[in-house]
Amino acid sequence: MNKSDIKNLSEKPTDDLLKILKSANNQKDLKSYISSNLDEELSLGEYLGNKLTEKGISKSQAIKNSNLDRTYGYEIFKGQKVIGREKLIALCIGIGLNLTETQRALTIGKQKILYAKDARDSIIIFSINNNYSIMETNELLFEENFEPIK
Repeated sequence: MNKSDIKNLSEKPTDDLLKILKSANNQKDLKSYISSNLDEELSLGEYLGNKLTEKGISKSQAIKNSNLDRTYGYEIFKGQKVIGREKLIALCIGIGLNLTETQRALTIGKQKILYAKDARDSIIIFSINNNYSIMETNELLFEENFEPIK
C-alpha cells in the first residue's frame, strides 16, 4: 500500500477501499489505512460544514432548503443535536449533496445508508441523482404512496 492509495481515502467508493485494505501486508499498512480514513475522526457537523464551503452555500440557505427548523438546523451544525436519518437526508438534499456524499454523511451520522433495493430509498436516490429539492422529493414520494421525508 503506497501513499497515493491512502490519499483521499474517505472520498473513495467502498469497493476501492476494500481493494486497498486487501493490499495491506502488515500492521503498519493497516494503521496507515485506519489513520487515513476520516469517517472515524470527522464529526457530522464538520463534514457538513466542509460540504457547505465546497458547494458555496450558507448554513441558513441549507437549513431553509431542507425545511428544517432554523434553531434545530444550527444546533446540528454545532454538534449540539443528534440528527435522525430522515432529517439528515433532508439536510443533505438541502445542501445539494450527491449520492456518494449523502451516503458518507449517513455513515458519519451513524444512520442506515440509502438502499437501492428499498422502494422508498430508491425514490430518494433517484431524487438525489436528479438534483430534486426536498419539496420535489416529497411530492414524488407522495405520488408513489410513500411517507414524505420528515
